[in-house]
Amino acid sequence: MKKSFYSVLADGFKEQKRIALVTDLHAQSYKRVTDGLLKISPDYILMAGDILEALDGSSDEINERAFGIFAESAKIAPTFYVTGNHEDGGVHSGRKKWREYHSAERVYTEKNLQRIKDSGVHFLLDSYEIVDGIAFGGLASGLILENSLPNLDFLEEFAALDAPKVLLCHHPEYYGSYVKKYPIDLTVSGHAHGGQWRFFGRGMYAPGQGIFPKYTSGVHEGRFVISKGLKRTIIPPRIFNPTEIVVIDIKTRG
Repeated sequence: MKKSFYSVLADGFKEQKRIALVTDLHAQSYKRVTDGLLKISPDYILMAGDILEALDGSSDEINERAFGIFAESAKIAPTFYVTGNHEDGGVHSGRKKWREYHSAERVYTEKNLQRIKDSGVHFLLDSYEIVDGIAFGGLASGLILENSLPNLDFLEEFAALDAPKVLLCHHPEYYGSYVKKYPIDLTVSGHAHGGQWRFFGRGMYAPGQGIFPKYTSGVHEGRFVISKGLKRTIIPPRIFNPTEIVVIDIKTRG
């Protein structure tokens, strides 16, 4: 696991901040991640989806090895979390996989919701919280829903806030279609796993973007940052594509 460092100039921020971005752990062991976060000493930690597998009760045994990341991260710095498509779908249950399953609403058990709440993280499910004068919002995945769309009413409401704005949005493909037009200081994503195979600095494939995707890693347009994620995969393998924690240093003009 590597640490990737980026600087972003954000006019809305009044002082410099260091932000750590964590995505796509997929319920794997988390100690290497929290050890890395301790060394980074971030002001805030953003968890932009697919930290766990399904929250509907079907994956509780698998999730157990990773649930502790929330409480451990919250001890390091204020931590903000939005779910991704894997938390939404019964991937490890007898139900259809999320790619095939659509519902009118997400299904999260009360037990799992309570555990997230008790951990001390700020759970941003199409919602926002203002901390230290900064608005942190979470745009949840729309993939499992009948129309496959994210909550665009929430996005518009969040973008209208009179505060520096940081948006957690698991799907990078949402940026060009929905997020880009709004004055949001920083948007962070994961999901693409760096394009899985990287050659000449470019990812080969990402869900929702297809072959030679545009958004798989790094900084785009000075305000959109994508993590390659943390899942170590064998099938398919990651080629020239190490897992990473992303460190974003917010700079100001002052």
